[in-house]
Amino acid sequence: MIRAGTIGLFAGVALWIVPAAAQTASAGDAGARGVATDTGAIAERAIHEIVVTAQKRSESLQTVPLSISALSGDALTNRGITSLASLATSVPSMTFGSYGGIARISVRGIGFDMINPGGEGRVAYHVDGVYISRPAATMGTFFDVERVEVLRGPQGTLYGRNATGGSINVITRKPRNQFEGYLEVGYGNYNALTAEGAVSAPLAEGLGVRLAFTGERRDGYGKNIVTGHAIDNARRYGFRGTVSAKIGDVGKFDLIGDYYHENDRNYGNHYFGQANPLITPSGFLFGGVVPANRRDIANDFDPSNDRTFWGLAGRGEFDLGDFTLASITAYRNSEWKTVTDLDITSAPLSIFSFFEDSHQFSQEVQLNGHVGRAKVILGGYYFTEKIFGGSKIPLDAALVFGPPRHFVQGYVAQGNFSTEAVAGFGQIDYALTEQLTATLGARYSWERKKLDDLVQFDLFTPYPPELPPNPYYQGFHKRSETAFTPKFGIQYEPRKGLMFFANVSKGFKSGGFNIGDANGGFAPETLWSYEAGVKGTFADGRVRINMSGFYYDYKNLQIAKVVNATVPIENAAASTLYGAEAEVTIVPADGLRIEVAPAWLHSKYTDFQSANPANPFNPAPAVLDGNQLIQAPETSINSAIEYEFAVANGTVNLRGELNWQDRIYFTPFNEAAVSRPANTKINAFIRYEIGNWNISVYGRNLANKTTIASALVNSVAVGLPVSGTLEPPRTYGVRVGYHF
Repeated sequence: MIRAGTIGLFAGVALWIVPAAAQTASAGDAGARGVATDTGAIAERAIHEIVVTAQKRSESLQTVPLSISALSGDALTNRGITSLASLATSVPSMTFGSYGGIARISVRGIGFDMINPGGEGRVAYHVDGVYISRPAATMGTFFDVERVEVLRGPQGTLYGRNATGGSINVITRKPRNQFEGYLEVGYGNYNALTAEGAVSAPLAEGLGVRLAFTGERRDGYGKNIVTGHAIDNARRYGFRGTVSAKIGDVGKFDLIGDYYHENDRNYGNHYFGQANPLITPSGFLFGGVVPANRRDIANDFDPSNDRTFWGLAGRGEFDLGDFTLASITAYRNSEWKTVTDLDITSAPLSIFSFFEDSHQFSQEVQLNGHVGRAKVILGGYYFTEKIFGGSKIPLDAALVFGPPRHFVQGYVAQGNFSTEAVAGFGQIDYALTEQLTATLGARYSWERKKLDDLVQFDLFTPYPPELPPNPYYQGFHKRSETAFTPKFGIQYEPRKGLMFFANVSKGFKSGGFNIGDANGGFAPETLWSYEAGVKGTFADGRVRINMSGFYYDYKNLQIAKVVNATVPIENAAASTLYGAEAEVTIVPADGLRIEVAPAWLHSKYTDFQSANPANPFNPAPAVLDGNQLIQAPETSINSAIEYEFAVANGTVNLRGELNWQDRIYFTPFNEAAVSRPANTKINAFIRYEIGNWNISVYGRNLANKTTIASALVNSVAVGLPVSGTLEPPRTYGVRVGYHF
């Protein structure tokens, strides 16, 4: 049943939207009634069109029969969006969290909850058409961006693997035909120093280059009260270089290389409480303490974060007349290691490190064009990846009744993963009439996965130094599977600027294995989606309303949990999700823009039983039917007001945002101790541009809410403490930029 608060939320949004929209439409319809209008002024007030490549071809956002949010580079600048975390506040039904520096992106309640290295997300992340497999590697790609597209719903046909929840496409800026560039530097609280810039130049006729960089150096949001050092700080930088060349009169080629590095005391675990009131966390039993302020930690050592990501991609396009042939070849390398405290107290009981080293190669070929009334795309995809990853936990022997202050090698789980995937896909959009178009698409995928892993539990060999593992378990696992993911759609456009659509599509995520888990692995998951929506532009382009409703039938959802010293993954036999969302944009007057994006989501497990690791006294499986899915808030709303006006030969842009999100759970057991309560975030931005210069003042989380980004129940070996990471506190500052 929909709660009264949910109804009130949507009613309030409607009461705000309808009068403003009606007033704007009334003014806009004056031209239709014969009243003279200024077409230049109308064009200035109209909501600008955005061209997207969501279907692997260039189209207006409003003509694509999918639920998509797209933000241009200018929109990202005005909203102060510099990361995936800040992007989530501008996209309906999207949430973002992180654990150990691993991005946890969720769209419509379909997200990522894996803990061990080697896990794969359910929202595919692409940069310039290249799929980035490692969830941790998505964190260093968001700079010098031309456009971002967020596709909601399964994209099993055109995007394939791990796009069950949707796809995020980041398109970076490319070289231009003239010399240009920009430099922006900033300073904020916590002594935050930021810089971003790029320069683009033609080297010869048909040949250009663009070089971009980003960097941040910031003090910590908290401190380790034992060592006195700052934690959750930032030391990061990245570079990207792009060379674009024309190939005769029919072709072009982009070569893109990027590098990103972090080395700081970020991503350490914070203490959030006891998962089971009957079990005292081990750290307290050995005299450990935790800080009064959640932003701080009390560990006998400082957390550490060291990660490097780099890649090289080549994209070629050739005009064959009615068709375009494209080839995307890419190699990516991802390497990271995070060290934190497992018992999360000042007691010197454990050192928890987890790491991942990945090498990825992909090749995609696309043939895109039209034949008569049909738009056609055909393609093939190849992907291979090798990963070495795992976790190591040296322990104080006192945890297993040995002598205190005597560290042993402890627990090690590590392995070599390999994935190989091949797919062929195609889609045809056929215009039955001038207003009616039917879509038929399909993808056939084959995947093979292998894992060679080991587990050690050494309670006798002293530590340090770290020695090669002495495993009590070694395994070799492999599996392969195929998937057919079709799509059926219908699109009706009664007039320009108004479109209705309906789609039935399937998403797929392959099965696999988890390090140190000898239970035979987990099965693939599938999702059937049924969706209908409308996209409309009214009042001479000054009112835009995009809405959609959906129903998901989800089978074998893969769920991770910590059990003793392992992290098994189970399959929830069946789950159901359904909901609705809208994006409303109104420009009621010159320079004034109102945005409202409410979302409602009902999610529940319908056939799932699992033993709760937070209740080891009752090992019997609990029936979780009816429980809410992980990272799936029932209601949320993103809203903003933006006003732009001229001042002293320049332009001022004022923007205020209010974002509210309902409670989310981090485990399927729906326990309040491992959840994030409903919260409201307020952001504000002021930007002044004059000539080639600009200056911006920003404030995020102005109410200084302490909000959990991610949480889990740790091992019973350390007393089941709840740990996790936090979203940033109130941040504010100023940025100055020069564009040339």
